[in-house]
This record gives sequence, C-alpha cells and structure tokens, in this order.
Amino acid sequence: MKPVQLLTLGAVLSQGALACVEHLLQERTPDPKDMVRRQEPAPRTKTAIKNVRVFDGTKLTGLQTIIIDGENISNDTSNIETTVDGNGGVLIPGLIDCHVHISDVAGLETLTSYGVTTAMVMSCRNYTQCAPLRNLEGVASFVSAGIPATGPGSQHSRTFNLSAPYLIYPDANATEVVSYTFGNGSDFYKITAETNGPSQSLQNSLVEAVHNLGKQSMTHAADLNAWAQAAISGTDGIQHIPTNGRINASNILTVRRSPNTWSTPTMNIARYAFSNPVLLTFTGHQIGGPDSYENVYENVKAIHAAGIPILAGTDAVGVINANISVPFGLTLHFELENLVEAGLTTVEALRAATDLAAQHHKLTDRGRIAPGMRADLILLNSNPLTNISNTRDIAKV
Repeated sequence: MKPVQLLTLGAVLSQGALACVEHLLQERTPDPKDMVRRQEPAPRTKTAIKNVRVFDGTKLTGLQTIIIDGENISNDTSNIETTVDGNGGVLIPGLIDCHVHISDVAGLETLTSYGVTTAMVMSCRNYTQCAPLRNLEGVASFVSAGIPATGPGSQHSRTFNLSAPYLIYPDANATEVVSYTFGNGSDFYKITAETNGPSQSLQNSLVEAVHNLGKQSMTHAADLNAWAQAAISGTDGIQHIPTNGRINASNILTVRRSPNTWSTPTMNIARYAFSNPVLLTFTGHQIGGPDSYENVYENVKAIHAAGIPILAGTDAVGVINANISVPFGLTLHFELENLVEAGLTTVEALRAATDLAAQHHKLTDRGRIAPGMRADLILLNSNPLTNISNTRDIAKV
C-alpha cells in the first residue's frame, strides 16, 4: 500500500527552535474504547514464508524460505502448518520508530498496520496508564521513558502546566531521581534540554546516574545550545536536530568521539512545520528568522558526513483534533525518505529503522532476520533498496 502523503501538523516552536510536539498531547487521558483491541491476534501456527528475498542489513538475498515458529524465526523446517508464498517479494525486519508519543492500544495497532513493530515512546507521566501497553501480543512493542527531567520555568513545564512532582530542580539528587524513574518500569531516561531546563552540571549527573544503572538516556535537543549540552553530557540518544542554525564542528566532534551516542533528528516533524507559514506565524515566529528546515537538512548532512549514527524517529502523536494530526506509522516511512534526501543511502536509511536502531537501543532480539530473533517481519511488494518509498508498498505485516 502507498498512502497519499498528507499531513496536517500543529507543531509548536520553542524560542529559537522547533520544540518536540509531545506537548500537543496535553497528557491526554485515553478514550476507553482506544484501550480496547479492535481485534485479537490470530492464533500462531508454524509458518513457512517461501519465495522471498531477505534484507540482510547490506543487500537483498536470493529467493529463500523463512520459518516462523511461535514468536521467533527458526531454521527448523519440520511440521510446517502454514505456507505463505511471498511471490518474489522482499522481506524486511519490522520497523522501529525511535521517537514517538503514544498513549493507547489503538495507536499501537495503527503503528503495526504500517509495519512499525517497536515504538520508542519518549515520555510517560502516568505510570499506571502506560503499564497496560507493555508486552501486548500482535501489536507494536511499547518501550518507554518515564517522567522526563523538565526544568521549572521551561517551555515544556509551561505547556504542560507541570507541578513540582513532575519537575526537576537544581538541587535534585540525580541518583534518587533516576532510580525512582526506573523503579516504575521505565526502559530508558529522558532529559529535556532547553532554556530553563536542567543545567549542564545536572544533565551530566543524570546521564552518569543512568549509566551507573546500566541504562540509557535520551536528550531532547531542538536548538543549538541544547544540542551542545547533550553532546557534552555524554547522553546516548540526542533527540531532534537544531532548527536555529548550524551545529558547531567542535560539538559534532564531541559526539563523534563517543562510541555510544547517536542522533534521532526527527526531520519529518520539522519539514511539515516549516512548510506551513500559518503555523510559523501562529507560534510567534517570523518568516525569515533563524529557524528553518534548511538548517535541519544541513545539520543532518553534517552529522552523517561525520559518521555519527542516525536513527529514524517521527515525533508522531496521532490525531489531536480535526485540524491537527501527526499520524502514527505513515510518518516513519516519510522519515526514511527524508533521510535519503539528506544523503543517507537506502541501505543506511533502512538500517536506521531496523538493525541499527535495535543495536543502539540494546534491543538484542529484533532488527534482523535470523534464527532466534523475533518474527517482526514486513513483506513488501517492491524493493526498498532501489527506492526507499517502497517501504510503503506493504503486502503483509
């Protein structure tokens, strides 16, 4: 399937930079019907998918057969119950959205319908609400941060009208804060670097505390100063890319020297914001100011040229109202196209949402098609290595 690329985006810009659209969610309480599955997963049978070319991380193989036994890929060809003819199509690993905001089962089902089988969810301020979304069979895996480190007086604190329990103060004990977050089931830790956000010293301490627990940190960094802070802190995943100028070469070098740091630039969210002058005016920005999609594009080109790993993420939040929608699933396919436009090869773009994404997020059971790995698979009708938009030409998930 190749859905029409149509997206209405109500992104809000922080001062001097495009902010994460997480705040559009306003910490919505899910509609009860959106927490109920539209259909139960089909019973699992031992399945052989024949006549498929497989993406092995670098190229497509010749035609072969892939065996699915339960939740995993197998090399045991005995007792096959179901056979699927791939008709010469292309089998790729399920896609990973490395930056998304999702709060209900309906959203996970929508992701899955577009071949996105893992959601890296960038915040959860209600641990009870998030718990039922974990470990659901037959829909995208929910992997999330907890309450982000947000400074009092910051853009995010004002937008969410956050009270003290949801804020981090300069005298906070980083070890205690981080331990509380992971004690509530969070998979990684989120830091919001912005004006009036956590200081450089506090960011450094938070990252150190996270790493001391053997966990990972992600840092929202949508402007030049925030990106520099994230680079210095040694955070694992730098989320977004500056819109208000070009990243300093020394900051790029700092990240390049860190073997564990990557960038998830979320180009698509910026592309649509900057394509709509009404939105820029609405958010108090003047056309011709320092913020631009060109800065996003050039910054992605620069970090790619420097060899910094780039992962694919969308900042999607789903439907907000009749006029504002940042769709789940479809936007990840758009992001792969944006990355190719910015200089990544089709192989690099596909890896940014499959094995490279899994590797950097330490999801060791997915991202590749091999015996023992999760059977998160997408059957495509056409070759994504010749045209990355072919990831949208889905035959079966």
